[in-house]
Amino acid sequence: MSTACAALVVAIDGPVASGKSSVGKAAARHVGLRFLDTGIMYRAVTWLALRSGVAPTDLDAVADLAAGCRMELALDSDNNTSIIADGLPLGDELVTAEVDKNVSAVSAVPAVRVELVKQQRAIATSGGMVMAGRDIGSVVLPEADLKLYIDAAPEVRARRRHAQIALVDPGVPYNQVLSDTLRRDHVDMERSDSPLIAAADAVTIRTDEMDFEETVSVVVAAIRSVARPDHLAE
Repeated sequence: MSTACAALVVAIDGPVASGKSSVGKAAARHVGLRFLDTGIMYRAVTWLALRSGVAPTDLDAVADLAAGCRMELALDSDNNTSIIADGLPLGDELVTAEVDKNVSAVSAVPAVRVELVKQQRAIATSGGMVMAGRDIGSVVLPEADLKLYIDAAPEVRARRRHAQIALVDPGVPYNQVLSDTLRRDHVDMERSDSPLIAAADAVTIRTDEMDFEETVSVVVAAIRSVARPDHLAE
């Protein structure tokens, strides 16, 4: 790990399976920053709703669930962020096809977003953070030192997501993942509260033709280009 950019705050946005989370985590490790994929917070609320028999379309019930949920974040020595919701450590449960199918509906509930955005801002106050999501540069951290928007064609993103889901939920067909990807894009981009958009001052990075290492290198270079002397740890 290189010298840490101790005060730097980086916002990374992008649609599902664009690579923002895996690339963001690897880039953060390179420059010594903490990393948070805010999507796991919305996935945790979705999983809790499904487990509790709460319909993701029941706005009041989902909002109550989010408001009453005690959510903690844990960061291990490899810079991996995990979540503990109501005392339950969550991992593979959050990347099943069922959660995938319902997370956009849950994340579109205004009261859920208000609650989780408040927590996300609190996490970023100490700096030294790369935060990835769908409204980080536009809503959560509008004063971030660097804003990136990572994107790729829906078909490319669906192939990536299908490979990820297959590790924990074998048998899910690619066409279902592609359909879910297109549906989630529509929901995320068209919702009235905090829609998925690239912030006006964000740098857009297309990953269609880049492999993982190339994309990480581009993001690391972008982070280092904005690091000021006061960002560097002693």
